[in-house]
Amino acid sequence: MHREILFPTPVYFKMVKDPKKMNDYLFPLIKAWSEKEESIQKTNVGGGWHSPSEMHHKKEYKPLIDELYIMQDEIFKDYGMEPKPALGGMWANVNYPGSYNRLHIHSNSQWSGVYYVKVPKKSGNLFVEDPRVGPHYISPRRVQGIPKALWTVVACPAVEGQMIMFPAWLPHGVELNESKEKGEEGWRISISFNFIQM
Repeated sequence: MHREILFPTPVYFKMVKDPKKMNDYLFPLIKAWSEKEESIQKTNVGGGWHSPSEMHHKKEYKPLIDELYIMQDEIFKDYGMEPKPALGGMWANVNYPGSYNRLHIHSNSQWSGVYYVKVPKKSGNLFVEDPRVGPHYISPRRVQGIPKALWTVVACPAVEGQMIMFPAWLPHGVELNESKEKGEEGWRISISFNFIQM
């Protein structure tokens, strides 16, 4: 018997060069921003903070932006796209204990992703769902050990210093932050973004 996996959905993972240095730099910036700017209501549920989406225009975030462009250039080459990517939006998320982000997609974009600044224990992972309609209507019982390519929902562990990028049409969300840490120690901080094609 021969089997081919058709219509695959790529999800890319990469660590920044120096995660601790990057996150030690980003954390106080985002904390200060969240304390003076009111949250935007998007997919955040349960009191999480969502910054405005113009983060990519703030020069203080250039160190991370440079890393994002390097990874996106690599994805364009791997995925056979041209000519060049451009950031179309970028924002910070602070998920306090008890908050999460509901399932959604990013319209009017080609690639979306997340970068992890701070990830307390049990603060929630990114999850992605099979974008095809069929598997959600007809879901056969499966045995243990089936390959990940056949799952309908996959959790991508949140790792400080890691970038994850995926097609913007891929349904995704963030699990509930169940951290028991007090104050800012329990905050899960990430940065989300959209890339478009120039």
